[in-house]
Amino acid sequence: MALWLSAAGLVLLALGGEGVIRGGVILKRALEISPVIIGLFALSLGTSSPVLAIAAQGAAAGLPDLTIGVLIGATLINLLLILGLGALIQPMPSAPKTVLRDGGAMLLASAALVILALQGTVSRRDGVFLVAGFAVYAILVVVTDWRRTADHSVACAEAERRETGEKPSVIGGGFALIIGVVCLVIGAHFAAGGALALARQWNVPLSVPALTVVALGASLPVLAVTAAAALRGYTQIAIGHLMTASAFNLFGGLGVAALVRPLAVSPAFATADAFAVFGASALLLPLLSANWRLSRAKGALLVLCYAGYVGFLAWRQGLLPPGLLGLS
Repeated sequence: MALWLSAAGLVLLALGGEGVIRGGVILKRALEISPVIIGLFALSLGTSSPVLAIAAQGAAAGLPDLTIGVLIGATLINLLLILGLGALIQPMPSAPKTVLRDGGAMLLASAALVILALQGTVSRRDGVFLVAGFAVYAILVVVTDWRRTADHSVACAEAERRETGEKPSVIGGGFALIIGVVCLVIGAHFAAGGALALARQWNVPLSVPALTVVALGASLPVLAVTAAAALRGYTQIAIGHLMTASAFNLFGGLGVAALVRPLAVSPAFATADAFAVFGASALLLPLLSANWRLSRAKGALLVLCYAGYVGFLAWRQGLLPPGLLGLS
């Protein structure tokens, strides 16, 4: 029953994310919005909307471990697993501007996560600062990419691919957007209930399914966009998309959740998981800046790092013998 509930929630979240994306694309065509705006707010953030929905639902329900767990888990999946798999499909050039701007924002967001985790709480005032931080980053993206065409953003490229010759409709775009939001709300409710049921069934803390199963399911839209980008040759801009989504998770997602309700940070997050996010960010930047290219070998390293993190989670719950990972 727990798995069915979780699966239903994740399916609705995927449908909701797709609805938000499609609605945004239609509105972009109908209102003739700049490709940068639609790329940042409709597609890049649309793919992260399932994560935001679960985080907000967890905060509203008084489940901080679900909120923080899914944000941390989804960010690690973006930076290690999805980016690594994308590089394995096809090596990805990493433009200096993308690494410095988007990678810098991601590193700042992960540093803020560590500071707040060590603080032990994320207050509403912290939430305001986090949301403001993402707003500053979004403005920077718009200003620096305003004159760029759609092919400079994987989200925009996907938007152009989805377009057809049919005349766009504001009503149709708005309807798709509303349906997407409704699916996100209902899906987040089911996913939260499924995570609680899985935690009881597996006899583990709620943070475990939040960091793994729920985070992976909520990250499927990001995985789909990245895989499509790699297969269609948009590799030069897939990296920026993933780093934008990660910065949104930590700045926007955590900030919005804290505005809904202040969050208590469990010791496990403060001593290990938050540092894992910072470590992934710190590892990724030199990998990207070396020859400005993420090769298949580097992609394999990222995937192995994520596998190691999952192994650490299993060890932490007593599912692996201490000597297997060299820990005691």
